[in-house]
Amino acid sequence: MVVLPLLVLLIGKGGRTCFALVVGLVAALGLLEYYALVLPRETMAIKAAGLALGLVLLASFYTHSLGAITLLLVLAFFGFAMICLTRFGPQTSVPEMLYKQVTGLIYIPFLLGHLILIRDWNQGVMWTFLLMAVIIAGDTAAYYVGRAFGRHKLAPSISPGKTVEGAVAALAANLLVGALFKKWCFPEFGWGFWIALMMVMGALGQTGDLVESMLKRSVGLKDSGRIVPGHGGLLDRIDALLFAAPTLYYFKTLLD
Repeated sequence: MVVLPLLVLLIGKGGRTCFALVVGLVAALGLLEYYALVLPRETMAIKAAGLALGLVLLASFYTHSLGAITLLLVLAFFGFAMICLTRFGPQTSVPEMLYKQVTGLIYIPFLLGHLILIRDWNQGVMWTFLLMAVIIAGDTAAYYVGRAFGRHKLAPSISPGKTVEGAVAALAANLLVGALFKKWCFPEFGWGFWIALMMVMGALGQTGDLVESMLKRSVGLKDSGRIVPGHGGLLDRIDALLFAAPTLYYFKTLLD
């Protein structure tokens, strides 16, 4: 919560270039945490290559070169595949590097890049605030209601602390915050479209949270890192956002 006023200032007053640079910094730090989780023994050269590709991918979102995004992902797959071929041998598992690297590029810079597209919309600043507010409200409601009233585990093998009651409360908070934004900022949208958007965005945001928990659980860690004192790593903070941002972008783009 300490960084929330700074985040509001950057979104509202920073301009699109400043915002894109912040997204790039978040993506770079997120990728480093991801590599520490899934590729802890890989060389720095391999990680640096993935980091560079991730930043170029984000630059393609900034310039709206959407065709280049597909090309970059294909080239990344080819490049890492060739590296695997040169390093493969008996008793090795280097092909894991291939799918983990490509998955990392999609999971973090590609998904986060949709924030840049949203920020460039008409009323893009308010859409970005909506997205952030919905995610924060959902996370907060899930935490406090889950702790106070949670009795039924949502996904005990993945995240023992999450409850069905918390998940329902999160969706209710998503709808409430979304309704306030609709009333004051987006009155032109119909309620049917808006409720569906809030529900889908909230549900997939929670899915993103569970996916990141599954990733940590698979390597036996509780937090993705220690960059946020007392709150774990950066991925722990943006896990819902990673899924919610493209959900908002495609839902509105395809159905509006």
